[in-house]
This record gives sequence, structure tokens and C-alpha cells, in this order.
Amino acid sequence: MKRIPYLLLACLTLAAVASCGDSNTSDDKTVNTQNTGTSSMTDNAAETEEVSLLEGLGDRDLGGMVYTIFDCNSHPDLQINMPGDEMNGDVVNDALLARDIHLEEKYNCDIQYFQENAIGKLKSMVTAGDDEWQMIIAEMTVLNGQATSGMLANMCAMPHMEMDKQWWNPLLYDTMRLHDAMYFTSSDIAPGIYQMPTCLFLNLKLYKDYDYDFDIYQSVIDGTWTTEQLRTMIHGMDSDLNGDNKFTVYDDFLGLAMHPDSSEAVLTMLIGQGVKMSTVTEDGESIESNLLRDEHAVEVINKTTDLFKKITYEKDINDFSNILFEENRALFMVHKLESAATHLRDMEEDYLILPAPKWDEKQDAYYSYLSPYGSCFIGLPQTVSGNENYGFLTEALARYSHQHVRPIAYELVYKQKDSRDPRTVDILDILMNGLYIDFESLYDFGTLNSSLVQVLYNNKPLVSTIEKRQAAVDKAIAKFIENWTPAE
Repeated sequence: MKRIPYLLLACLTLAAVASCGDSNTSDDKTVNTQNTGTSSMTDNAAETEEVSLLEGLGDRDLGGMVYTIFDCNSHPDLQINMPGDEMNGDVVNDALLARDIHLEEKYNCDIQYFQENAIGKLKSMVTAGDDEWQMIIAEMTVLNGQATSGMLANMCAMPHMEMDKQWWNPLLYDTMRLHDAMYFTSSDIAPGIYQMPTCLFLNLKLYKDYDYDFDIYQSVIDGTWTTEQLRTMIHGMDSDLNGDNKFTVYDDFLGLAMHPDSSEAVLTMLIGQGVKMSTVTEDGESIESNLLRDEHAVEVINKTTDLFKKITYEKDINDFSNILFEENRALFMVHKLESAATHLRDMEEDYLILPAPKWDEKQDAYYSYLSPYGSCFIGLPQTVSGNENYGFLTEALARYSHQHVRPIAYELVYKQKDSRDPRTVDILDILMNGLYIDFESLYDFGTLNSSLVQVLYNNKPLVSTIEKRQAAVDKAIAKFIENWTPAE
């Protein structure tokens, strides 16, 4: 890449980051600075803040080492994880390029990329024992099989990498680590992650028309946004307008709209209410998934079935958002945040983004199911295992991205361009701070997730449905644990 001529513009980008002031980025060493004059156009303000995360790594000369990132991306126009060769005024592009320039100069290395939607390249490279690239960015639903087939490196065992820190994803560290091994995670290295929390969208025109006597935004901020409040808001609202005894996205009105027969919608609502689909045992050596033994899960599922309805469509499965919600025939819609930048970009009426509601006000936090379908999750090929320099630069990328890319890409793009309501700024922070996924919700052991779709959408009995699947769940988990064990 021809980057040196753009160094001045990179400094300007870094100064802009400093002016955003992410004061909650990391540890107690972080210094929050403000852009107070032209002197901060150099390294002054940006460098002061940057040091607080990178200083823990110390200095290192990587001797011109080439570090190549494979962006295995099915939607590169939507999930932007790699910069172009030049600064071009695009906020995400310029933030990523400024990051790479800075780290290249600081550590004497060369960060390169290639982009292709071809996961087979991972197996080909690892099997051949080659070292063509050192990081892969892909969908979690793609990386999951690579992890259990030995294609990915144990990130917890990589030198210098601190996977429990917030510049990675501490919640994933707790839920997706087994035998002290994890093979993929999320990070600000790939800004596409900001689009992957699932959430609710509220049609503000309808919210105003129905003249509710409370401020729903304030309920979220106060921690009192619950499923019961949602249920009260949509009570009696569903209407079969054309009288054909079914709900369709083209004719009828719904209080809560969602994809038909969607495990993603099921997981959004259950996880939001504090249900854990699986847990790692206290010794970190096994996985437990038995919902019938979890009294809270059973109660949540039984009392949430009334929120799920069969909605039919004829053309596009996304017509529930592209037509039903956009035409003001649904008060709420369940989907991932990505919809703000895709399906709802041309919507005339305004909407408010909300987290999935809590079970009750005693629940300690909001939880946002992390959709695994975006090309924005980080893994390392098995061929980098134990390499100190690769571990060092990967950690540097995560630390720097969290402190400098997030304030630009997240604050200036996702908080402003993709948000219709200024209050969404606070909601997005809630979504990102509560990202959650666990082994069962990703791997669907024994087709448990699919069975819950039948329970919630089609009113199948919970106990007998789950009992029929439990042996298959246990068997799948046992096989999974065997395959997840890191190589000696």
C-alpha cells in the first residue's frame, strides 16, 4: 500500500478520534483528551490517549514482518473490515488505514490484506503448513466448524494476547471458552461487529399515535424496560385486516413483527430475558445445556409464547421489515442492528432502536444476542500458534482498534448515520456492552434451537419437545468437547 503520502491525513484522523473522547475504553491508565487547537493535528492529543493501551505491550521492532489479514467476507460492501490503498474521506476506511499506518511505523511491520469469500483457503493453507496470512475475519457460523476441525489457533495460548480484556470481548471469553481454549471472538479490529447485535425497532409514528403515557426511552435508561411492558404495549393490537384468518406481511397489522420461524428471533427474546442456552462448568472442562433443569428458562419460555406468531410471506423473507414495518403496520420489529443500514434506510417514518426487554426490573443488565451471521469475527490460523511476533501484533491491533477505531467508526458512523433518533446513541452503547452468545445458541446441539422455534411459533409443548431432544443434545455436546480440545 502507498501509505506514507497520507501520513498527514492519518494524523488528522487520529486527532478527530481524540476529540470524540472515549473515556471508558479500557483500564485506569486511559487519559481522555480533547482537541484544543491546531497543535493536536500532530501526535499530541492522539498519542497521549493511545499510549495508555499500547504502553503495556512495550516496544518491539518486528523487523519488517508482513502480517496479512484474510477478509473472508460475503458482504464486503456492508461489513467493512479492510481499508483501501488510500484515504478517501470514508470514515471507516480512513480510521482503519490510520491504524495500520501507525502500527506499521511504531513496530516496523507491514500490514496487508486480501479479500475473498472462500473459507476453503483456510484448510488448504493449514494442511500445507504454509504461512501466507495470519488472521481471518469471517462469519462465526463459518469459523465454528473450522474450530472443531483443528484449523484455528487457540487464542488464549497466543503470546501477549489477553482475551479477557474489553478490547476483545469479555462476555465471549466467559461463554465461548472451553479447556482454556477459544478459537474465535469479536473485536473492534473488524468494525462490522457494530451491526451484529439483535434488537427491537420501534415505529415512532405509531408510538406517538397510540399516545402511551410513559417515555419508553427513559424506561430503557432506567433499567425498567421489560417483557411485561412490551406485552402491555402491544396487547390487542394484532389485526387480521383482510379477514383471511391468517397474518401476512402484506395486508395485516401486528404489534410485534419478526422473521417467520426464526431461531434468531427466539434467541433474541430469550437471551434478552436472561436465559442461558448453555453454560460452561465451573472447572471449564465441560458444557451443560438442559433447559428443563433451569426454572428461570422454563418460566420465560412458557410466558413468552404469546409474543410469537406465524406470519406468512410470498416474496422475500425480509418483507416483514421491507414492507410490514416500513408501511407502519407494526409497532415493533425484531431484527439485528444491520437493518438500520439496509432494510430501513429508505423508511419515511422515524424509528427508535431498543434492546430486547429484560425479564423483570431485577435483572442486572440488558443482554443482546450476538448474531453469528456477519463477516466480522476474528480467528487465527493454526499455523500461527505460539508465534510471539504474530501474537504481539494481533494484540496491538485489538488494543489500538478499541481505543481509536471504535470512537470514529462507532461514534461518527453507526451512532449518527444509521440512527434516526439522537437518543439511539445511548441505546447502542447498551447493545454493545451486553453482547451475548454461548455454545448452544451457536452450534444448536441436538437441534435444540430449532425445537424452541416449534415451541414458540407453533405452540408445541415445551417439556415433551425438549425431553425428546435432550439425549441428542448431550451426545452432540460430548462429541463437541472432544473436538474442541486444543492440540498438545
